[in-house]
Amino acid sequence: MKWLYLVLFSCLLASCDSSVQHQKFVNQSDATIDKNTYYKRYSGTIAGQPVVLHLSSDNGALSASYYYVKQGKPIGIYFSKDTTIADGYMVSEPPATRIDEREATWKILLKDNTIMGKWTSPDGSKTYDINLKEEYPVGSYQLSIWEKEDSIRYKADKPEPAATIAYKLIRGSSAMKNEDIQFIEKLIMHELGADSLQAITVEDCVQKQITAYATWYRETIGQDTTESSLMMASNNYYSGVAMDVIFNDKDWLVMEMSGSEYTGGAHGNYGVSYMNIDMQQKRVWKMEDVITVDSNRLNLLLDAEARRYFAIASTESFEDRLLTDKVLPNGNICITPTGINFVYNPYEIASYADGIITLFLPYSQLKDLLKPAFKQRMSLQF
Repeated sequence: MKWLYLVLFSCLLASCDSSVQHQKFVNQSDATIDKNTYYKRYSGTIAGQPVVLHLSSDNGALSASYYYVKQGKPIGIYFSKDTTIADGYMVSEPPATRIDEREATWKILLKDNTIMGKWTSPDGSKTYDINLKEEYPVGSYQLSIWEKEDSIRYKADKPEPAATIAYKLIRGSSAMKNEDIQFIEKLIMHELGADSLQAITVEDCVQKQITAYATWYRETIGQDTTESSLMMASNNYYSGVAMDVIFNDKDWLVMEMSGSEYTGGAHGNYGVSYMNIDMQQKRVWKMEDVITVDSNRLNLLLDAEARRYFAIASTESFEDRLLTDKVLPNGNICITPTGINFVYNPYEIASYADGIITLFLPYSQLKDLLKPAFKQRMSLQF
């Protein structure tokens, strides 16, 4: 599944000579590491329960997801600086369902490759210790982040209107075997559409996409924009792609690819897709490799989970709350240690305001539907 919102880059290639470029390569094993941009894998405990957390810093902006080893369902978390203490952060977790309003919160110190602090329940009644340490056990991988950002002016002599295009890509590091680095590079190239762009490196592919985007942007703004409306904020476009790690253990690398864009109007668009990378077998597992899709049982399980997530009673019609009368698998899955996330982007089954919908089904519910090869690869015993 190609990254969302990259279709704009299929425009004819043309000059991009007035763009201002910023590029950096970050390798965690290099002595010249940029300490503000990195990926780290942490493990430890929250409330005494084993957890794994994947943290990325994008020029100092932190994002992460974590899961309890016993449960396995990824939980995205959001960081803000705690200005009252050095190296301090406040963290919030999204509600578990659409009917929940309160969030669990963290208060932590991020220092010396450790995360220490307190987790507080949504109602504030329970507080537990957080103790995490950066670790890469056998079967996990040290990775790096590569970034590039361009600012594309509509007119070279004027700062606005302009379009911004940004990339944050997870790549290999010198701590990895060369064959593993090459495999990941090949996958990224494929997802970026390198074949159609006749690109031979990730850097070359990104630059050609930026060039195509610049051409498209200038042509689009120039079509119906008058001189008097040129400075409207809605003419400042944005496009971004980013990769984040969801699962990095047992020779699995599950990557979330997010795309976002603004092309005028009331709001932008965004969405996610996933690469379920098997580093052991050097392959990417698709939905049809994992599970029997043409199954009424799978549809019933997804319907039941959607009813729980949205608090839709069994007597209510889906169409009273959603944009569909049933929830079907769409191919956008995220493999986890204990189950599968079926992920739906805005407008697929629900409104834009509902955001990205994630329906988690544990392997125990799917055991009759899982393909034998996948059960063997995950060492599932049913």
